[in-house]
Amino acid sequence: MAKEINQKEITANMIAKEIIIELKKQRLLKDNIHSAFQKTEILLYNYNNFKETIENKYKQIDTILVEGSNRKSSSITTYSSNSTIESKFEEERAEEQITKIEQSISVTKNFIDTINAAVYKLKGDPYYKIIQLKYFEGKTREEIAEYFDVDVKTITRNKSRLINKLKIDLFSEESLFEMLS
Repeated sequence: MAKEINQKEITANMIAKEIIIELKKQRLLKDNIHSAFQKTEILLYNYNNFKETIENKYKQIDTILVEGSNRKSSSITTYSSNSTIESKFEEERAEEQITKIEQSISVTKNFIDTINAAVYKLKGDPYYKIIQLKYFEGKTREEIAEYFDVDVKTITRNKSRLINKLKIDLFSEESLFEMLS
């Protein structure tokens, strides 16, 4: 009886796996991974957050320069009797923190520059401003349609078209793979 139940379970699992594979082939079921289109939108939606993060990181550097390192090592404090040595360790720790923050700023700035360059390529498009209004200013499709004096479907269609152009610049390999698979 246990063998029979186990065999039915195995058969059911095999059938389920075959159904999932077939659904994925027919593009009726997607993996939980974001498409290049979705990743492009995520980057655009977070564009202002990236800029704000850079500002906050510069403030962190200023705070470290004024107040010193925000992490004190108890081992140094406990065993160090020479304030000059302790001060030197504190300066080194502050420099390390600043270096890490500067590296993070650099990475974030590269993302922003990449987004800017990709968006700049769309400047000649009559609906280019959709990107700015939607992602950078948070306008609704209705507000954007009113701005352009067109219907919402026109905005939706052109937004998708522009994102499809941007995704090729921002995620070229993934976009190509998606097109060919």
